[in-house]
Amino acid sequence: MIRYYTNRELAQKLEVNLARWKRWSRSFLPPDPLGGMQSGYARQYLFKDLFKVFFGGYLLAHLKLSVTDSRKVLDEVTSWLGSNGFFDWDFSGKNKKDSESFSNDVWLYFCPLASPGSDSQTDFRYLIRKVIDVQPRGSVGNRQTVVTYGEEFIPEKDFSASSVLRHPDMHGLNMSALYDTVVAKLTQ
Repeated sequence: MIRYYTNRELAQKLEVNLARWKRWSRSFLPPDPLGGMQSGYARQYLFKDLFKVFFGGYLLAHLKLSVTDSRKVLDEVTSWLGSNGFFDWDFSGKNKKDSESFSNDVWLYFCPLASPGSDSQTDFRYLIRKVIDVQPRGSVGNRQTVVTYGEEFIPEKDFSASSVLRHPDMHGLNMSALYDTVVAKLTQ
């Protein structure tokens, strides 16, 4: 069953001010072909669209990025999000590709790069880390954990994880937690 959501319903469920939600929607989605100020149609959202708006709004409100930078981050990671199941959710509260939510944490780290010819536009470098395995290790009184990560880079150029993680303006997001928060609030 395909479920559509309205602005008012989403603002209430996601606990976001309605005017703020509409502003985020205008910032991160293309114009609604059916909607308009006097058309009488309210914009309807599929999960893919509402997750994009929520993610973009999170970049604006919590990470304090500009609208332009938030749009750029969203545009550059959208194809990765889609191919990794972040837009696949059905009305039953399950990811279409898996029978459960993202059990392993997926972290998105990004940092700005100095653009070689432009002072006005910021380019970003992205590191996506997926937790593959967690093994406890250590003796009594000495707690240690060994974590194995899988890493992807966007764009796939020559740079290392440490160049992103050690950047002074690095931002990190637990994408699994963000996804699970949206799903939990929608299914309440």
